[in-house]
Amino acid sequence: MQNWMKRSLLVVGIFGLCWIGAVWYWRSTMRMPDTGDLALAMLVMPLTLIMGFVLARKTFAAEDAPAARTATQAPAATPGAAELQAGHGTQGADAAQAPDASAPWLPLAVAGTALRMAHGDSPAELAAAIAEGEARLDLDPELTDLQGFPLLAGRVADVMLEPLEEWLSTLQPAPRTPSPQHLRAMALGGDVAASLAARADELGSESVLQLFPLLPPDWPATTQVLATRWLEHVITDAGWPQARLVVRQPAAVAHASPTSAPPAPATPLAALRAVSAQAAGANAPALNLLLSCGSDIDADAIEELAVNGKLYGPRNPNGRMPAEGAAGILLQSPKEAGDEMRLLALHAKEDAMLRELAEEALVQANGQQPVYIAADTDHRAALMSDLMQCVEAAAPGLDANTSLACVGAACGHTGPVGALAAIALAHEQALDSGGLALALANSAPTQRYALLVGPLTAPASKAPSLS
Repeated sequence: MQNWMKRSLLVVGIFGLCWIGAVWYWRSTMRMPDTGDLALAMLVMPLTLIMGFVLARKTFAAEDAPAARTATQAPAATPGAAELQAGHGTQGADAAQAPDASAPWLPLAVAGTALRMAHGDSPAELAAAIAEGEARLDLDPELTDLQGFPLLAGRVADVMLEPLEEWLSTLQPAPRTPSPQHLRAMALGGDVAASLAARADELGSESVLQLFPLLPPDWPATTQVLATRWLEHVITDAGWPQARLVVRQPAAVAHASPTSAPPAPATPLAALRAVSAQAAGANAPALNLLLSCGSDIDADAIEELAVNGKLYGPRNPNGRMPAEGAAGILLQSPKEAGDEMRLLALHAKEDAMLRELAEEALVQANGQQPVYIAADTDHRAALMSDLMQCVEAAAPGLDANTSLACVGAACGHTGPVGALAAIALAHEQALDSGGLALALANSAPTQRYALLVGPLTAPASKAPSLS
């Protein structure tokens, strides 16, 4: 039954019961109701009951996310992992929570990227779909708004839930089964984690792999814990040794467990800064995996977006277009890197225009223009205008039809996934052309940055500062 029909039947039922009860009371007491009685019984009482039901439902929903328990222990079987977990505790936590924005930015190497989005299961596929004009959101056959009309949505085809469900069935004690939207997101995240874990294994590094799970902040804490455990399982199942894997727990879990590794940054920008800050240390992990996943492809998720006024529609053009996906990037510290594409410069400022941030990043381009620009920008007019002004200033001759990718507009709202997907697209095109590419983020007000991707053209000692 559609959600709008359920709510309509509930409202009609409450009004009907109140009216029938009032008529029965007046007849049994031979009372002639006045205007006040009619208003109380016919309007005030049913509306009060409806409001009480809505408030009670929201209260119970808020209480349904109990405090998370520690579910994953960061291993310390090797000296590198032990030093990172024990000796890096306070300093690492500071770097993760609030890295110094003026600290020198190290040109981290991109060892691999992977994604699963609505229009591609790899950066190359998604870039080709966008360039060919095929990356457009379609009406979803299963999702409808509160009035029953179909929605534009970015659904990923062929999401394999069986491996995840099989893993969940082996856990003891059995956890509470995540909602369908969380299951889909976790399954997509597992695909990306397996791909990048295999890439890390190919590199043959004997050092530590550090996992940064960038999960949606509105997920229940227990679901974040379960998703982190799943990603850890997928990575080790793909061949990476458990003893050389450090998992940066979500903040709620890390704070509850003082023996675990420092808490994971919650956003791509914070994670990038944390990796750069760690890379300057003597005991920095050689490999860092930033991974995010999310999904709104579920009737309950759509209902929640609509009730909170966040769903895109004719009356809410700045709302979300529901979507799902997963994306990840595998980074190497500079001392471990070879000739791979680098993250040459990162400039971020909350109240700055993208054009300003891109110009600051392109100072490191030695006069070269980017051959490709990828952004997490979605359909909102103000953000699109901000992006187009940036493109016009940073790359005047860029062909916007083939060399500009707006992940949010093409694939829908995916939060941090879109920002990592933009980096993956920029890396793919820089690798293919041998030139420079820009990865931009402006979908979230606090996550505005410009990231320059390309071959290393200057010594690391002359790397720019993070602004």
